Amino acid sequence: MLRISEHFEFYDKNHLATFQKIDSWENYYDLSVQEDLIKFKNDNDKNCVILNLQKREEKAEFTCDIKSSYYIGLDKLPKLNLTVYVEPKINNEKFQVDYIQMLLDALKTSENFNHLDGLIETKLEEDWIEIKSDLKPVLTPFLIAQFLAVVQDLVRKGLKKSYYTVQENLNSRVKGKILVGEQIKHNLLKNRLTKNICQYQEFGFDTEVNQFLKHVLSVIPNLLGDFDQDSQFGQLQEILNYCKGGFYQVNSKAYNKLKFHENNPFYRNYNQAIKIGNQILALQDYNISSQNLHDTTKHPPFWIDMSKLFELYVFKQLKENFPDKDEVQYHKKFNKQEPDFILNTNCGIKAIVDAKYKPRYQNGNPSMNDARQLSGYTRLNSVYKELGIKENILIPAYFVYPVNLHEKKMINEDIETDKLEDNNTMNKILNSNLRKSSTYIDMFLQEVELPLN
Repeated sequence: MLRISEHFEFYDKNHLATFQKIDSWENYYDLSVQEDLIKFKNDNDKNCVILNLQKREEKAEFTCDIKSSYYIGLDKLPKLNLTVYVEPKINNEKFQVDYIQMLLDALKTSENFNHLDGLIETKLEEDWIEIKSDLKPVLTPFLIAQFLAVVQDLVRKGLKKSYYTVQENLNSRVKGKILVGEQIKHNLLKNRLTKNICQYQEFGFDTEVNQFLKHVLSVIPNLLGDFDQDSQFGQLQEILNYCKGGFYQVNSKAYNKLKFHENNPFYRNYNQAIKIGNQILALQDYNISSQNLHDTTKHPPFWIDMSKLFELYVFKQLKENFPDKDEVQYHKKFNKQEPDFILNTNCGIKAIVDAKYKPRYQNGNPSMNDARQLSGYTRLNSVYKELGIKENILIPAYFVYPVNLHEKKMINEDIETDKLEDNNTMNKILNSNLRKSSTYIDMFLQEVELPLN
């Protein structure tokens, strides 16, 4: 198994045996040149892990290049059939990024439920991967946290009522229609002449989709049992108890999966809840069938886009500072271009904001490519029109970056190292340190702290 963290880079120009993170390299020694990679959702522009193996025949030596990006997860390199486990980043104090807390915080802003697509890729249909039990991959608690946050929002707004079919054996009365076959079999042949098996429609909460959500809530405690020592366990348990209280009018019924699509835009979060609920039940089914295993467990391949999670986390921070409608717009498209955030606040801040999940930003100016991209957004006529700014005024640009991750110089990246000046003016968009770039006009770097555990 190759076990690394996100933002990882390794370049070995000597013997591969000096690199201890991969077992049994001899399985790959017959390769002359080999590149293997894993793509996020088969997107050619989103590489989770890239591994290059090269053999130099004249010296019988091997070289190895490994690079991970902004994704955490568990998978297998398709050509080498090598298991890869990418963990969250660890900072200088040896604390790991608390991705569960990031997700729970981000989903306190209900608008983020509209932007969950592209956050996670789960390959339930592929062969599951056997790993040591003590690794505890991040998939299970992440799905549970996401599901509970969505259901909590549904309960807070009010569960959907709908018509549903009820079948009941009534005494001395008829409601709806009599089921003739069932009536003969269960009543007439048993001389129950005052009974009538009827089928009728009721309007209420006890619908199939609500029963499904209640069943998923009932299996979560079993899955949470392996994580009861984690820092988020108490918070997840509290949300679970809150959600269960909203389903007291819903009957219990077991499900393996549910196919359902909600078309009412007011209840569109049901679709997210059902999608995640089906994945949780798939994990639960395997958990029951493999409960006798102790040293190893199997998990489906999956990837979580940490840069996307960071965007959701920053959006929540911005919404706290600027809560009014349309003060913060997330991923609004202009001429096929899509800045992360547009600020048009009541306090007069009008700006373009880009969330960069790059730890190197805490010690340097924006890279040339990032600066060009963000500056391009500030030159769009449609953005000037959206913000109501005259064309002769320069639109400020902000980079928001994580401050408490380990800073590491990225190889082959164009980095400006000019000194940055402190800036404590009214230009702050978050309640944290702000710096002004000494290289670019009206370009700012705003830090944000990530939760660690």
